[in-house]
Amino acid sequence: MAVQENSFKPYSEVITGSIIYGTIGVFLDRVQDMSVGSILFCRLFFGLCMIFFYLLMSGSLEQLRPGRNRKYLLLLGFLNAVTGICYFSAIRYSGISVAVLLLYTAPVYVNLLAPLILGERSSNKSLLPLFISVAGVLLITRPGEVLASLSTGSDFMKGLFFGLLSGLSFGTTIITIRYLRHDYTGISQTFWLTGISLLFMLPSALSTPIPVYFRNFSTLLLFGLTITLAAILYLKGISGIRAQTGSILALLEPVSGIFFDTAVLRNPLYISTFLGCVLILTAAYLVSQARDAEEVPEDSLPSSLA
Repeated sequence: MAVQENSFKPYSEVITGSIIYGTIGVFLDRVQDMSVGSILFCRLFFGLCMIFFYLLMSGSLEQLRPGRNRKYLLLLGFLNAVTGICYFSAIRYSGISVAVLLLYTAPVYVNLLAPLILGERSSNKSLLPLFISVAGVLLITRPGEVLASLSTGSDFMKGLFFGLLSGLSFGTTIITIRYLRHDYTGISQTFWLTGISLLFMLPSALSTPIPVYFRNFSTLLLFGLTITLAAILYLKGISGIRAQTGSILALLEPVSGIFFDTAVLRNPLYISTFLGCVLILTAAYLVSQARDAEEVPEDSLPSSLA
């Protein structure tokens, strides 16, 4: 799809999708007595159904025809499952504010690993975002609290571990998506990675009692449909604007997540978390500005694509 900088519609779609992604923590807080694996399975299942219905109604089912590099679709599904499990676990252990910011270290990983894996041009400018991002992570993790909790193995420590792992996994996901961008459209990749991730989440789903699903059904259904709607809006909008612009607008997701965490869930926002937020988003912004103008927009993906 051609870039359409003169239309506000794609901008509004990216903005709306990014803001909706910030509600993930609210949905997780509403689900009771379910593991993160079973929650992720339900969200992926309802999301997959919605994507299929969307493609059916738009007459675009031919996009789902598998092309080259099918084995990388399996890798994409696995990485998406790892990212989802780690991200949801980080939210449960450390809160959405910390989790979403640690997830957003992914662009820095991409900037460092893409030259090695994809052969993209390397630049010394990638070191500055790295140092800024590391400083932001140190502020968020509150080293004093970490040192005090090393002997007790607190939930906050677990959240930090899962959050950092989700950022690395998501960064690897973005690199894989870049590699496949000439073979599959954004919505096609979303469909396949969602379906494949479902298979990895199946054991968790089967271990959850059926009555628990019924008690949480309305929340799980709304969760799956809402986040998938955000993905569709984002992918539609991102194909109509420049990649760098999309990367910057996507920074609304962590801001939105922090807003819902404090305004809806009433969790405290520490000054160290706020300062870490500024540094990590600055690093992500610098990374997006360093990208070549000819890059396709689809690599500017939201964290919760599927």
